[in-house]
Amino acid sequence: MALPLNVALATAAGLPASVGLVSGVVAGIVGGLLSGSRYQVTGPEAALLPLAAAIVAAHGAAGLVIATVLAGAMQVVLGLVRAGRFARLIPRPVVMGFTVGIGLLLLNTQLPRLFAVEDTHTNAVALVTDRTWGGHVGWLGVAAGALTALAMVTLPRLHKRIPAVLVGLTLGTVLMITLGAGYDAVGALPRSLPMPTLPSFESVNFAELLPWAVGLALLASLGSLLATSSLDTLTGARTHSDLDQDLIAQGLANMAAGLIGGFPVMGAIVRASASIQAGARTRAASVLHAVWLFVAMALLASLVARIPIAALTAILLVVGVRLLNLEGLVAMWNQSKSTLSVVLVTALGIAVFNVFAGIGAGLALASLLYVRRHGALRLEVQRVTDASQLQRGLHVQAPELPNSPEGLDLVVARVDGPILFINHIKLYELAEGPPWAKLVVVDLSRVSLVDAAGVATLQYLAEFLAVRSAHLALVKVPPHLEAALEPISQHLLEGRMHGSLEGALLGAGLLPPAPLEEPVVHPAHAPAPAPATTSAAHA
Repeated sequence: MALPLNVALATAAGLPASVGLVSGVVAGIVGGLLSGSRYQVTGPEAALLPLAAAIVAAHGAAGLVIATVLAGAMQVVLGLVRAGRFARLIPRPVVMGFTVGIGLLLLNTQLPRLFAVEDTHTNAVALVTDRTWGGHVGWLGVAAGALTALAMVTLPRLHKRIPAVLVGLTLGTVLMITLGAGYDAVGALPRSLPMPTLPSFESVNFAELLPWAVGLALLASLGSLLATSSLDTLTGARTHSDLDQDLIAQGLANMAAGLIGGFPVMGAIVRASASIQAGARTRAASVLHAVWLFVAMALLASLVARIPIAALTAILLVVGVRLLNLEGLVAMWNQSKSTLSVVLVTALGIAVFNVFAGIGAGLALASLLYVRRHGALRLEVQRVTDASQLQRGLHVQAPELPNSPEGLDLVVARVDGPILFINHIKLYELAEGPPWAKLVVVDLSRVSLVDAAGVATLQYLAEFLAVRSAHLALVKVPPHLEAALEPISQHLLEGRMHGSLEGALLGAGLLPPAPLEEPVVHPAHAPAPAPATTSAAHA
């Protein structure tokens, strides 16, 4: 699988086919030896194709070499500062949307190459909307690609150990050699690895290239981390892979690939999953994959040179369809449409804009859905006008009231759930009127979190009710909320935070303060009477 993929990705980016093979060999060995996952396979990957092609178009092949080396160095730094741990915070629907988005990218960019009209139609959308493209199609190449794809799909059903990709590639190549003349092929390949050389900065604008290198580092890092996390799930590993070590390994692999003029690399989920299905158990499988690539390059270069581009494009299209995971999407539609929406938003964002926009949109939607699901605010409100109601139905502990206070009128509410920016508007129900109650008591004992929007809403309610001669009181405030309420507690809620309803009633002046009791003095400790004066004695 790696042999045709490496060649296909390099040629699709506008580079010689040898660049893809050399990158797969060198980076595969470095990444396999140092990876934090024993199953990860390192090499050129479809996720990097759009960005690599854009760098080549803007800065040439030399610009891609420099960007790859810089990106590798940045990845090493990210691994040393232990940035890999944050990948485990990415929700699974976003990870799935990443793979689906890469599949859409492959389909969008490779369909014009299959029909040999990539010069006039840069993507599949333009190809479908143009009705005149049919006269420019190389139908023999389409036939070779279709034969290759058919072999990839059908042969594994006959026997899993049949190398379906290589068989399909051979059939497509034989068809083109037999019936075609002057077709677009891979071309000459080197029979040995080039010596590492430092990249040349001549004719390259470093200031303009640096943002591309940063993007490449982030994309390669994120893709590798997502792939490694997926492998842990796929294999059911009891211990998680070392994501920080994986970042360092991928960075060193990219630097090695760049020093020999290669294609950028990352952890390849497609090849790694195929390796596991073939029986891989240790990192030796990942290293040997690169060794066999070198053997093919050294001994089969003349044969690989005659492979048609259409057949390689068909391989990428089949990989793209598999990455879509249509069965998984249908199952997700039946189980959770909200989860499916995260996957689709991520995938479409990647396909229409770029990887970062898609992942960012997916994370934002996943966060909103999480807050909506787990951050629902429940508000139970009761209006009380006499002590009998107070003792029967309140959610806070009612004080013992011997007599109903004259003119008792209060609203008691229990808040259940976090008070956040997405739900704080519900608290405005406490300000409904007129008429407004003399006292509004809010029980916060079941509130887990209050953010800035929630604090601002409580402040607004206190000020709103004060203007209307009403009083807001908070009771049973948990200790973990006191820090959040501190900005307004000193100047606004002072005297409004109580441990019980009775304290709130006293603070609002709806209960008379308890009378002070006279101190009880024991007779034995009573003070002696003052001595009588002389005049009193005479009297």
